Parts: sequence; C-alpha cells; structure tokens
Amino acid sequence: MSVKFPEIEIHGKQVHAKDYIEKGTGAAVFGASLVAVLGSLLGILLTYGIGLIVLLFYPLFTSHIRKKALATIHGSGIAVTEQQFPEIQKCMLTFKERLQIKKDISIYIVEANVLNALAVKYGKKNVILLTDDLIHGCLASDNPSALSFVIGHELGHIALNHNGVFRSWMAQHLRKLGRLDEYSADSVATALVQDKAIAYTGLLLLTVGYALLPYVNPESIVLQAQEVAKNKYSKKAETTMTHPLLLNRLHRVLQKQETV
Repeated sequence: MSVKFPEIEIHGKQVHAKDYIEKGTGAAVFGASLVAVLGSLLGILLTYGIGLIVLLFYPLFTSHIRKKALATIHGSGIAVTEQQFPEIQKCMLTFKERLQIKKDISIYIVEANVLNALAVKYGKKNVILLTDDLIHGCLASDNPSALSFVIGHELGHIALNHNGVFRSWMAQHLRKLGRLDEYSADSVATALVQDKAIAYTGLLLLTVGYALLPYVNPESIVLQAQEVAKNKYSKKAETTMTHPLLLNRLHRVLQKQETV
C-alpha cells in the first residue's frame, strides 16, 4: 500500500515573471552577447572559415545529443505524470498556468549527488529534474510545501528563457549573469508560493540538507544571512561562482517576502 503524498499545489493570482528580473540582468546579457558574437567572428577568422562550418552543422550535432540525453533521463529517472506523483504534477501545472507558460514541461525524479534541481531544455522540450533526496527532504521537513518553492524556482528559469542553449552558455561563461538569473528565479518562486516559511524552508534545505534541518536555529540562520549580505568580501567570493552564496539567496528571499 502506497503512502499518501501531501498536497503541495498553491493557488493564487497570475505572476508576470518579467516583473521579477534582477536589476543589472539586461546589461549582463548585452555584454555576454557581445563577447559571444565577437568570439565567434574571431574564431571564424582564425580557422579560415572552418569555425563557420562548425557553427552551421552545430544544430545537427546537438540534435543527436539532445535525443540521447532525453533517452538517458527517461530510462533512468521516474517521469512525473497524473498517475505518478500527481501532486507534483498538479503543482507544476498550477504554477505553469499562473506564469502563463505555454511551453510543454516534463518533470523527472532522478537520483544524483551533484545537483538538487535543474531546468534544462532539449530542443523545444523543457525538462525539470528533481532529485530524490531533495523531495525526501521537503517531505521530511515540517513544511512539505517547500517543494513548491523549488518547482517555482525552476519554472522561473523556464519562464524567463534561462535554460536555452545560448542563454545557458552565456550564464556559464559570464558568471555574474548566472548569479543574477538565480536571484530572478528565486523572486519568481517567492511570488508564486506567497509564504515566507515555504521560501525559507526551500532554500534552507539546499543549505543544510534534510537530516540537520530539524536541529537548525532559525533566528541564528537569519542573523548569519544578514552578516553575509553585509560582508563586502561575500561578493568577492562569488565572482568565480555561477550561483550566489546560499545565505545571500536566503537573505534576498526573506527581504523580498517582507514586501509582498
């Protein structure tokens, strides 16, 4: 007999993802695009046109890679559907409707130690990957709806087209853009869940994991997050990272939630 999965869908008004784009993102995108264009032109010149041929045939090459990647995910993960983990599917569809996303989105649950959640795009297919540990952590916490924050975060990336091939490449190479995109997705998720405790627990799980979560002093974490946000060396520490420091994200989410 299967155990009942808790309801995690959250209803509310429509959320316009573009209203939550982090300040400075436009300039970062322009800078990354300029570097990409100039780099491509330089590559074509230095390779006497061979680089152009590579660029022309790149879509055919990536099509094969995409199909192989999707087959791997479908063959090793659990597809979330109306029959399999329907509560997760309902949450995704509810948020998708509130974000007015027209794209097809699939969710898979995978076992992995290197990520918690990820939104990827294979051609026109958008896929959200959730790890078993992350889901278990949300359910084991005193606020299972924390999973909705994670789902909302990944949908934020999709709504803002962060998971496209070119945009993903830009975020990997211009790491400031990657960090700005994470803040934007957090803001979208916070607007979707409309609850300080849900957003807080969702991010805290990424920080300490579910095993230690019951023993964490919430007030102390909030104070530490404030210290990190005020420390000028925190920003310097982030310069080599594609994601912001987790306590910086936690501080931003708590601040934004106070204004909702």
